[in-house]
Amino acid sequence: MALGTLVRVVAPCVRWGGYVVRPCQRLWRLIQLSAWSEGEVPVSTQFDGPVHLPKRIALWLGASCRFGREVFLDTNGGRITLGRHVRINTGCVLVSYASISIGDDCLIGEYVSIRDANHGTIEGQAMRLQPHTSAPIVIGNNVWIGRGAVVLKGVQIGDGAVVAANSVVTRDVAPRTLVGGVPARLIKALV
Repeated sequence: MALGTLVRVVAPCVRWGGYVVRPCQRLWRLIQLSAWSEGEVPVSTQFDGPVHLPKRIALWLGASCRFGREVFLDTNGGRITLGRHVRINTGCVLVSYASISIGDDCLIGEYVSIRDANHGTIEGQAMRLQPHTSAPIVIGNNVWIGRGAVVLKGVQIGDGAVVAANSVVTRDVAPRTLVGGVPARLIKALV
C-alpha cells in the first residue's frame, strides 16, 4: 500500500451506521482483508464492522464495496467476486466451493445466505462426512436481495431482479422480475 493511499485512508474519521470508526480501525480492516484475500481489495472498500474470514480466501472486489457488521466470507476452493458499489449488509454469509459472482450496484440485505454448495445425502454415511456438490452462482447488475433470503447453488439472477425477504432461491431468476417465497417463484415482472 503506497504512502499516498495510506494517508487518504487514515486522514478522516468516518461515520458508518451510527458508529464512528476511527481511521486506524478502517485501515486495520482494509489491511486485514487485503492480507487474507488472494484477489484485489480496493482502498475505496468500506466497513461498518468486522468481516470474518476463517482462512485465506479467493476474493476480488470492485471499487467502493461496503460491508455491514459481522459479515462472513469463505472459499473452499471457490472464488467470490463482487462488482463495483456492492453493499453486503450485516450478518450476511457467502460461502463458495465453485464461484459466487455479484454484479455492479447490487444490494444484499441483512442476514442473506449465498452458498454455492450443498451437502450430499448418501444413506448410511454421517452427515458431517457427506461430500459437497457445488455449482456457480451468478448475480447480475443492479439486483436487490431482501433480508434473510437464501440463494442456493447453480442459480443465476438476472439484471435488475428483486428477491423478496426470507425467500429461498433454488432456480434461475429472470431479469427485471420480483420473486419471493419458499421456494422462490415469480410474483411479477418489473416495469
